[in-house]
Amino acid sequence: MLSSNAAPSGATTMEAITDQPQLRLTGVRKTFHRDRKTVEALRDVSFEVPRGQFLSALGPSGCGKSTMLHIIGGFETATSGSVHLDGKPVTAPGRDRGMMFQQATLFPWKTVQANVAWPLLVDGWKRKHARERARELLATVGLSGFEHSYPAELSGGMRQRAALARTLGLAPDILLMDEPFGALDAQTRELMQEELTRIWQESQLTVIFITHDINEAVFLGDRVLVMGARPGRIIADVEIELDRPRGAHTKRDPKLVEYHNEFWDLIRQEAGPQPSGSRDAGETPS
Repeated sequence: MLSSNAAPSGATTMEAITDQPQLRLTGVRKTFHRDRKTVEALRDVSFEVPRGQFLSALGPSGCGKSTMLHIIGGFETATSGSVHLDGKPVTAPGRDRGMMFQQATLFPWKTVQANVAWPLLVDGWKRKHARERARELLATVGLSGFEHSYPAELSGGMRQRAALARTLGLAPDILLMDEPFGALDAQTRELMQEELTRIWQESQLTVIFITHDINEAVFLGDRVLVMGARPGRIIADVEIELDRPRGAHTKRDPKLVEYHNEFWDLIRQEAGPQPSGSRDAGETPS
């Protein structure tokens, strides 16, 4: 099931140009210093992401997945190594990268429409045009009719849809998602996964999606990076051979179960020996 990422030897010049990576991490290392102790969060993380790919990054708690994403976003600085986006070094946050977190970061005193329009207004849009664009974005994420609602009046899934609409409004080149569905109930989470695949296919944005959930990583991703326990490092880089478009039928595909078992074996090996009977077969680690 594990497949190679090597390009075919007969690729044409045009294919080579198209395949130039949008994002490149080279030898990224991150250490933290606390109470006279040095903690190595990331070690020699290197990979490339072509434009338009949906990349899932999977690993156990504390393996540095979020730290890696924050370095890509420019919110953290690598101790050594480099991050390049479209050939330019990443040194600070920028509007070319949209960031979504586990909790929806919405202003509670603004309506949903006002929340989505806010960054457009800050960017110099006229109020009328910003409101119109906000309505379009809310329709894209399935929130038509909730423009005048406040965040507290929405479910968790709806708040994350609104946060996604606001992020898409900035027209980023790459979308960074740090476990955005982690706090949702199981049913809402599955619906959001299917909604995200639809939005991604329409927008063709490059997405890097961080998750603990193996099935989520496989269902969403064109490719899955598996990270080992601290220090975080890439232990597997796998192309996902599941047909698109994906939906509820995909989650019944035997291939998904095969991927799940392979990735869980890798993560379990990183976690060390497990007591007999400590985990039910097929159970996904948190």
